[in-house]
Amino acid sequence: MSQSIKAFERTFEAETDLSTKQYLVVELGAGDNQVDVCDAQGEISIGVLQNDPAAGEAALVQFLGTTKAVAGAAITKGARVTTGAAGKVEAAATGDYVIGRALEAAGADGDIIEVLLTLGDSPIA
Repeated sequence: MSQSIKAFERTFEAETDLSTKQYLVVELGAGDNQVDVCDAQGEISIGVLQNDPAAGEAALVQFLGTTKAVAGAAITKGARVTTGAAGKVEAAATGDYVIGRALEAAGADGDIIEVLLTLGDSPIA
């Protein structure tokens, strides 16, 4: 069963409408104190969106601890994960920035799994 253990969260402003983006990976937005959903494989992220704000509303981002996250494909339990297309998590590959480890397996795109966040700024060599 997927769960979320709150450790470190921060509130930002939703740069765009994120009302259908809960549990997707986010990056810093163009404006001050704004976030938006990551849109490409292996992007540098700041955490996972915990709520569902409209544009301009408070976006709660978890950046450490465990969180629910939407998978973009099948993922093996224990695999290192990265940002996938449309803010979903996917198994990390060489050159990707790892955002954490899958604490549960995902069977397919759209599954919600628990991820241990270990955000870093170095890609897999």
